Amino acid sequence: MRYHPRLGAANAAMVSIYFVPVWGGEALRALTSPFNGFEDRAQAVAAAYFRAMFDFGLDGLVRTANTLAAIKFVIAVGFVAYLIDFARALAIGREPNRETLDIVLAVASAALMLWAWPALMAGEAALIRVDATQFLLLTGAMIVLLVERHLAEGTQVNTAGEILPPTRVANATT
Repeated sequence: MRYHPRLGAANAAMVSIYFVPVWGGEALRALTSPFNGFEDRAQAVAAAYFRAMFDFGLDGLVRTANTLAAIKFVIAVGFVAYLIDFARALAIGREPNRETLDIVLAVASAALMLWAWPALMAGEAALIRVDATQFLLLTGAMIVLLVERHLAEGTQVNTAGEILPPTRVANATT
């Protein structure tokens, strides 16, 4: 019998396929750039925002830009790790590791705010649209996984809206 991945795992793989080249490419360009990524508008706005917030000098601005790029690169590598785990799970016929996906999605959504908040404060409409789109991708994947896991637990709700304990179906083979 052939294994078919659940919707949440396949959806997360597609989200990972988006974030690996986008965030990985942006981060790699910023880390290897002689201008420390300041040619990328989102990177420049975020670094300038944190420079002003913490009253960094020029050296602090460059370190902030490099730190932001490194965070983005580490998250892209996390998405690569999930894609590898997903491909391995398809080949073996098992579920992908939940912990890898949970951590990558949580860290990515938290880190996205490092770029979204400065864009919101600067009023950059184009950057806000990109950040909102990426945020919707991440939260959509998290919602699908949450609903899927909730259904897999077999949680039932009675007519009064109270959550009943999960039902356990015993294996009836004797």
